[in-house]
Amino acid sequence: MFSPMETKILKILGKKKVSIKIIAEELFKDEKKPINPGNTVATTISRINKKCIFHKLDWFIDGKGLGRQGRVVWLIKNY
Repeated sequence: MFSPMETKILKILGKKKVSIKIIAEELFKDEKKPINPGNTVATTISRINKKCIFHKLDWFIDGKGLGRQGRVVWLIKNY
């Protein structure tokens, strides 16, 4: 259901609170970085949440903070 990049982000995220900047650094440490890695991660997180809604999963990724690199995200159960 999730693409390889989405799966990597979910593995990096795990059950902890992580900033988008740290996820981007971990995700692209062995690959060529895109022009704006934080924007790429933020867009991918939006796609993950849309898939969670579409497939009626009981969890999604929530976040708090401003900006692409200052935002902190985490998994949350949807009741």
